[in-house]
Amino acid sequence: MSDSQIVGALSLGGCCEDREKAFWQLWQQYQNYLAQCCLKWMGNATDAEDALSRAMLKAWEKIRDCTVEIKNFKFWLTRLTHNLCVDIHRECHRGAIQVQ
Repeated sequence: MSDSQIVGALSLGGCCEDREKAFWQLWQQYQNYLAQCCLKWMGNATDAEDALSRAMLKAWEKIRDCTVEIKNFKFWLTRLTHNLCVDIHRECHRGAIQVQ
């Protein structure tokens, strides 16, 4: 199945089982790419693994509740993951400021 066919299965009209299968198929396809992005954005392997896990859960929640069609899944997933990494950095920075 091509990417466009898999993304089509994620569309609003797809049944839950088809959407779940399509999501996990695409996640596995882009997981290594996202892991490398997380490592670059987070700076260490432990934080990168945590960010990747959180991104997976957040993406899955958003796909289940999705009300719009995702045309470019890789871009959507990369943007979601990047924004999550930024949020994690902000959380850590806020925590460091409060300690002082």
